[in-house]
Amino acid sequence: MAENYNGLICGDSDILLQEMLDAGIKVDLVLTDPPYNLNKDFGNNSDKLSLEDFLTISKKRIELCHNLLVPNGSIIWFGIHHYIGFIQSIMYEVGLNYLRMNIWYYENGFSRLTTAPLTQYEPFLWFSKSPKKWTYNVDDVRIPYKSTARLKNPVYYKNSKGERVKWEPNPLGAMRGDVWAFPTLAGKLFQDEKAPHPTQKPESLITEIVKAFCPKNSEGFYEGVILDPFHGSGTLGVCCEKLNRQGHKIKWIGIELEERWCAVARERLRNIQ
Repeated sequence: MAENYNGLICGDSDILLQEMLDAGIKVDLVLTDPPYNLNKDFGNNSDKLSLEDFLTISKKRIELCHNLLVPNGSIIWFGIHHYIGFIQSIMYEVGLNYLRMNIWYYENGFSRLTTAPLTQYEPFLWFSKSPKKWTYNVDDVRIPYKSTARLKNPVYYKNSKGERVKWEPNPLGAMRGDVWAFPTLAGKLFQDEKAPHPTQKPESLITEIVKAFCPKNSEGFYEGVILDPFHGSGTLGVCCEKLNRQGHKIKWIGIELEERWCAVARERLRNIQ
């Protein structure tokens, strides 16, 4: 039964998530970018619900995702500032444990609205199933230090015991914060990556999230099961397969309702093979 839930699946996640649960499927990470309910045209009415219906169906989906997680698993759930507070409350209600609200920040956004500030971010929530254990690969997603000037002279601080300790820079860079700066897929620079999907996320961002939250094996390779119930144009699958070509062993499940986007995802996967 498990082999039926692997790779790209063209179907309704509201049905398939329950089927996966009934089949005993477990995943290490749910990483998804669901409809934000902003009236986008995905080829169906999934983004055009009343607020009541949107919250009801969101809770059902989050409950199913919660139940599919392994004990140390996590959920990364993208949203929009209009509704992210509601989604965060639902996560608490179903028994998940809050770890962080992260921000995807971009400077190359575009807006036709002049009566409000330009939107330059989208939030994504990180909740874990366990209150004590989860995966976060801090060294895999370090970023370059902004300045090396402060690194020329020793820096000292007092630890929890009151001892004077010398701080030394990590050779891999500074710890990543909760603001993830990656450009959107706008303009000619990203024309080779951009698909016609209206809310496609950049591979650079999704790859970094996979590297941060996917479990690793004893050899240091990513080896976990990642689920995306709203696979869209297939970015998660593409990112996982590109990492697997480097020796990693990620298993992924990408569920997409619309055949149009399944076809786009298949084509993107073929292009990397």
